[in-house]
Amino acid sequence: MQSHFKAQIVSLALFLLINVKTHIIYKLMYNSEINKMIMTSMKSGEKEKAAVYRLLKSEFLKFTTAKNAKPLDDAAEIQIIRKMVKERQESEKIYLTNNRQDLADNEKAEYSILETLLPQAPSNDEIDAFIKSSYPDGIEQKQMGAVIKEVKEKWSSADGKVVSDLVRSHITK
Repeated sequence: MQSHFKAQIVSLALFLLINVKTHIIYKLMYNSEINKMIMTSMKSGEKEKAAVYRLLKSEFLKFTTAKNAKPLDDAAEIQIIRKMVKERQESEKIYLTNNRQDLADNEKAEYSILETLLPQAPSNDEIDAFIKSSYPDGIEQKQMGAVIKEVKEKWSSADGKVVSDLVRSHITK
């Protein structure tokens, strides 16, 4: 009985060790990539880029250390970068309405750097053609969620609001 218990403990410890090691290796690989990006931008004298990369690294760190944090995968990284871009675009609009062109220019520079890290999103025409070819008879209201999911599976970089609007335009009553 005691040897069986020891075997279970050993197998559980081995399982945990393997999972912890792979998680740490993945995390370290990504951190080294961000660090390389920071270093190359500093060496080339691009201080704005380095500052944006530091902010990005900080956001990734916040995500991974948050309570009930999910693993930082490609989808999460894209989501974080998109969120940062939207925040800066909103700030730019606010600064422009308050006649602060200097601050608006800073925000625009930051989100243009962040946008270079995002994968190329499909055009509206590509998404529209895909919907038309997949559903030539139109879409019913109750199919909308499934169609959006299908489009997002094909193009994970597509903006959800754009996809939703395009799918909604193909709904037949």
